[in-house]
Amino acid sequence: MFSRFFLSERDLEAIQQALTRNPLLASLMMISPLDAFRYLNLMPRFFDALLPAPTEDVQLAQQLLRALQEGRTVLDRPQAVLPELAPPPEPAVVGEVLTVEAAQPEPAVAEQAAIPDIALSISKTTLQHAVRLYAESNFRNQEFVFAVQRWLDVNARGETVALDLAQGRARVIVKLRGSFAFRAGARLDLLPRKIAFPIQIELRAGLSVDAEDRLFLSVREGELSIVTPPLPGRVATDLVGKIIEAVPSIPLVQVPTRFEIPGEPAAELVVRLAQIRIGDDDLKLEFQLHV
Repeated sequence: MFSRFFLSERDLEAIQQALTRNPLLASLMMISPLDAFRYLNLMPRFFDALLPAPTEDVQLAQQLLRALQEGRTVLDRPQAVLPELAPPPEPAVVGEVLTVEAAQPEPAVAEQAAIPDIALSISKTTLQHAVRLYAESNFRNQEFVFAVQRWLDVNARGETVALDLAQGRARVIVKLRGSFAFRAGARLDLLPRKIAFPIQIELRAGLSVDAEDRLFLSVREGELSIVTPPLPGRVATDLVGKIIEAVPSIPLVQVPTRFEIPGEPAAELVVRLAQIRIGDDDLKLEFQLHV
C-alpha cells in the first residue's frame, strides 16, 4: 500500500484511514508494529528500531495477519483474559445461597425440590436500570491509561455497563472507547488525530447478598473475554484488572426479609432467601419461612 521512505501528509492520512477503517489493523499496530507496517507495505526510516511482538503475543499477531489478509474485521472468537490481581474484598455474605451461579437443576431433581413459600421475580429491565445507574456514577467517562511501547500510548474511557441474562448465567458487558497515539519522535506522531476504536469486554458474573441484604452482581470471578478488538496480552490483562477494580460488585436490589400480613393485629413473616434462579428475562428469588 505504502512504500515511501519518508512519509508525506498524504501517507499519514492514508495510514490514519486504514487504521480507523479496520480495528484488527489497529490491534496489529498495538501488538506488532513490524507486522502492521509490513502489511501496509510501509518502510519508514524508523522501521529498524521497531521491536517484534512479545513472545506471548506472537500467536495473536499471526491470527490478526491471517484475518486481515482474508479481508475480515473481527476474529473468530473473543480474546480470553486471566487478570493478574489480588481481588478486592467481597461484600460480606450471609447464608449458603449467596455466591450463586444459579445452575438449573435437572427436571427430576426440580420436582423433588421444596416449593418456596414466597417467590419474587425481578425483570431484566429493572436489573438493567440498576446497572445503568451504577455505571453512570462509577464508570462512565473514567479514564484507563496504559503504556504499551516506548513510542505508543494507549488509553480507554468508560462508556456503558449492561447486564445480559441466559438460563443459569449472568454476564456483565462493559463498553469503552479506546484510542492510541504515537509518541513524539516516531514521525507517525504527526497523524492528524488519535486512532479511536471501540472495546467490548464480557465478564461472567455471580450473585451475592451482603450483610445488609442487598443483592449484588459480582464480576471478580468467572469467564473474562475481550470481544473486540484484541489487545496486547499485558494490556488486556491490565485493562480487565482495572475494570474489575472499578466495578468489583454492582448493587441491584434490596432483598426483603419480612412480609406483613394485614390484620388486627398485623402479623409479620420472617423469610430466608433460599435460591436464586437466573432466567432469560428475569431473576427469581425464592424464600422459605424462617421459624
